[in-house]
Amino acid sequence: MRGRTRAWLLLVACAGAALWAGGPARATDRSGSAATAPGPGPAAAPGAGSAAVSPPHAGPVPAPTPRADLAFHGHAVIDGDRMEVRLTPRDHGPAAVPEASVRVRWSAGPAGTVTLSPGCARTGERTVVCGTGALAAGQAGEEIRLGVRLRVPAPEVTLEVETAWNGGVTDPDRTNDRLRVLVLPTGDEYSF
Repeated sequence: MRGRTRAWLLLVACAGAALWAGGPARATDRSGSAATAPGPGPAAAPGAGSAAVSPPHAGPVPAPTPRADLAFHGHAVIDGDRMEVRLTPRDHGPAAVPEASVRVRWSAGPAGTVTLSPGCARTGERTVVCGTGALAAGQAGEEIRLGVRLRVPAPEVTLEVETAWNGGVTDPDRTNDRLRVLVLPTGDEYSF
């Protein structure tokens, strides 16, 4: 009898604690199935036999990720052992981009220093990453300029331009921010 009394007191204490915490008590029987203790929850009206308790609110639903179409357009030219690259980031919208960055790689190794626009940094022998600054929807950003003196005059240089970081937006069209451009040492500007 003493064991039954303890079990009954434990069941009553658990049910009371669950009701105090805002929900019905849950117990597990020997088969492992969960059972809910009967009785009115805290939201029950006086005199009601039982009432459904609504689940706790999980908080605000996160806003959808903004969409913005980033693009990079520019020019590249090789004159002798010197390669110049100018590129302009553009946000085709619909959302603004608070900040993004572009990665530029060239296939020929540089000889010494690389001339960089402010906000750019070398991340490898043939790689530079540049910040675009904030981009308003439907607007172009500041032009980025790079100058590279090539180790040896190359018969051609492959220039790769791609988004390194998109500022947390979803870009529905990745074809205009991942580019490969073949540049020949003719002194002519190659547009991309």
